[in-house]
Amino acid sequence: MLHTVLVANRGEIACRIIQTAKRVGLRTVAVYSEADIRARHVEMADEAINIGPAPVAESYLNPNRILDAARSSASDTIHPGYGFLSENAAFARDCETAGMIFVGPHVHTIETMSDKAQARQVAEQAGVPVLAGIRSEDQSVAGLVSTGSILGFPLIIKPVSGGGGKGMHVARTPAELQVLIPTSQREAQTAFGDERLLLERYLDQPRHIEVQIFGDQHGNVVHMFERDCSLQRRHQKVIEEAPAQNLRPELRSQLTEAAVAIAKAISYCGAGTVEFLVSGDEFFFMEMNTRLQVEHPVTEMITGIDLVEWQFKVAAGEHLPCKQNQILCLGHSVEARLYAEEIQNGFLPSAGDLLWLRFPPNNKHVRVDTGVKMGDTIGIYYDPMIAKLIVHDCEPRRSWQRMTQALQHCGVAGLGTNLSLLRGLSSHTGVRCADTDTEFIERNANEFVDTNPTDVDAASALAAFYLWRNDPFCQRHHRRGDADSPWSGASGWRLNLPPELRFNFEIDGIAREVVAKANGNTLDSQIEDRCYQVFESMTPGEDLFIVLDGQMLRGTAFMSGHNLLVGVNGLFFTVTDSQSAQSSQIDQNSGTVQATMTGRVIQILAKPGDQVVKGDPVVVLEAMKMEHSLRAPVTGQVRTLDTNLDQLVEQGVIVATIDSEPTPLTES
Repeated sequence: MLHTVLVANRGEIACRIIQTAKRVGLRTVAVYSEADIRARHVEMADEAINIGPAPVAESYLNPNRILDAARSSASDTIHPGYGFLSENAAFARDCETAGMIFVGPHVHTIETMSDKAQARQVAEQAGVPVLAGIRSEDQSVAGLVSTGSILGFPLIIKPVSGGGGKGMHVARTPAELQVLIPTSQREAQTAFGDERLLLERYLDQPRHIEVQIFGDQHGNVVHMFERDCSLQRRHQKVIEEAPAQNLRPELRSQLTEAAVAIAKAISYCGAGTVEFLVSGDEFFFMEMNTRLQVEHPVTEMITGIDLVEWQFKVAAGEHLPCKQNQILCLGHSVEARLYAEEIQNGFLPSAGDLLWLRFPPNNKHVRVDTGVKMGDTIGIYYDPMIAKLIVHDCEPRRSWQRMTQALQHCGVAGLGTNLSLLRGLSSHTGVRCADTDTEFIERNANEFVDTNPTDVDAASALAAFYLWRNDPFCQRHHRRGDADSPWSGASGWRLNLPPELRFNFEIDGIAREVVAKANGNTLDSQIEDRCYQVFESMTPGEDLFIVLDGQMLRGTAFMSGHNLLVGVNGLFFTVTDSQSAQSSQIDQNSGTVQATMTGRVIQILAKPGDQVVKGDPVVVLEAMKMEHSLRAPVTGQVRTLDTNLDQLVEQGVIVATIDSEPTPLTES
């Protein structure tokens, strides 16, 4: 019998585990860093314990602090969630030594399968095809480059431990490999506490198909069908669906049988995922995750099984609740991950406050898993996921329609998100028919990056409405009590001329002039030969509405600092005064090096007086378990360096200046 479970994780997965734990009658204990003191998972748990500062090495990746929290709360069970310590064999062993149940596979299984080189051997021995790869004992840059040259290019660099795309990079030449190895090592050390790397032959444009398996302590193993996780960026999944479309029945059977064979070969116990790369009719073992996956909800939706409840049952020594022939695949499910990131800036993570947040309501077709609420902050220390939207229906076409509808009811203000990307993907014909591969998003990113002109125009109309209703001049007639006088009105009345209001501002840095006229409580704005009618909801504090060509759009507008934020169907734009915006702009051709994201300085590669060439890295930032180089915008000499190692810098802050060399004259 399990009594008290400590969830050694944070965010949406901690909330997800606590929800099921409470439903099955377990007392729940949350752990939190100083940055998460007001987090949603902390509020949900029966008890919450602080485990240290925000950096993961001092909190969520510190086994001693987790175990101390478990002892002080009299927890008999520890659920690691995914990420962090979930695939850390030493932590699982420490739990057992302390007399606590670790919700996961046996220590030996974790040791074997979390080491990607050993996992490859298990797959080969089980008769499952693998791609050529080597884990070199020599982990120096020179040693790994030598190993890579033996394998041939292109190669993928993988951390030996962990998963989730962290630390993975593709090298197509020895020079690229030499540059990327130190980056992969640092990212692997930060994410998993293990900098060892594996090199493997890179397969261009495969599909990423994974199989959910489950085993118990009595030798029983079942699969719960497969998921298609091909839609990725930076080797991290964005949208998943179950079951996979466009798989021949024979190939589908081969994949599930291979996954079960690998699980049985290592006497697997608990929830796990076997991941494959599929190219045509061929498939290759990629890795096994000895934990619950981020995308497990799509499997729950098509099977009706609560995988976390099964985890607790198996951890308590029970048999699997169902045999293989009792597990049915019912309908189709799709999951989309809503991230805080700048899709127009190479998908770099975005940090900031969640000033406005809206999700569709949960029902039998739609599920939202999130660990945040309005007013929370997405910081630089953890994964930038905001929420997961999961939908289910009887077949793929209807599931994708539901996903598009669910995304239309989402909205986030205060930081950049991938919401427009998700909306574009969910309505794309190729995506809906699973005509995709792991490079689909990178290949077609430009399709989804550009902002819809109609949204910009509607946002401009919203901005004009807000300025009209909130500008002090527009309120004069209320103060004077003379609403019938044309001189105190705000309708744009002019003697012997048609009434007209003009608004000038910048929206996301683009200058706009909106010509409008007031019609009672409605403002009609003429933009690009189209009329946008904006009016308020009858309920105070509710949405604004925009009517365009008979279609009604939802809008939101509010001030944040000196900026006006306006949202159209959940996509937000920043409105600034034209003059102040122009004065704050920095010449992109100058020698100013700015932080493109909020992050911690982990490398300084130049100092004052150094000569640099345009494109040379000057400073390296780390945020949300990934690195980004700030590069010299011009060739010249470094004049100032305005940052230090380990310093936290905000997005837009100037970290260095470079005096540009004059362009040499060429003889004619």
